[in-house]
Amino acid sequence: MGNSGAALGIIAIILCAGVGVFVFFIWSGQNTTNSDIDDMKDQINDLESDFNELELDFNNSIITMGVGIWDNLVKNMEYSPHNTSQNWLIEFRDNNLTNPEYISVSNNNTRVTLLQSGWYRIHLSVAFTNHFGSSFYWIHLLKDGVEDENFDAYSTASYTPPLRHIDSSVFIYSNGTNYIEVNPVTNAAGGLLIWSTEVNHQFIIEYIAS
Repeated sequence: MGNSGAALGIIAIILCAGVGVFVFFIWSGQNTTNSDIDDMKDQINDLESDFNELELDFNNSIITMGVGIWDNLVKNMEYSPHNTSQNWLIEFRDNNLTNPEYISVSNNNTRVTLLQSGWYRIHLSVAFTNHFGSSFYWIHLLKDGVEDENFDAYSTASYTPPLRHIDSSVFIYSNGTNYIEVNPVTNAAGGLLIWSTEVNHQFIIEYIAS
């Protein structure tokens, strides 16, 4: 800089979580020429190009792929020990997407086997009704028949809601042979019901590839 008349004192670049590039300048020196400005523009363009490539690599490093979608969920009590009004499985109906390379469905659409090893995102949207006071409710995600995660857990100790809408996601790892089931459980004698309005229903499985 100094007598050379170079105008660019500091270039600071901030890469914001792979989203974009913010560049700011602190100017110093005198006698800035058009050539200096052109050189600076070239440097900026090169930097932006480099960061665009980094952003592309970042976005491509994690890919989420939808492998199963159902839009109607009903109560199923066919499979022991989940065969009572207090302990049952959700049956998945109105299938819009099934990728047979990643999932297979069995047991009257209550069991989904995750065929590829890796992480999966499981999303449940459903409304429950028939609640009773001073009761507890759990919406389990079972892995190989054992509770692995909870989509929701709540009680009606002080308030009995007419509806309870759940819109929740959990992550689960499969070794390529594990299967999952959705298992509502309650200690209420009257059990639990799925509200029949299908607009509240959706079950989605996504595979997370890296």
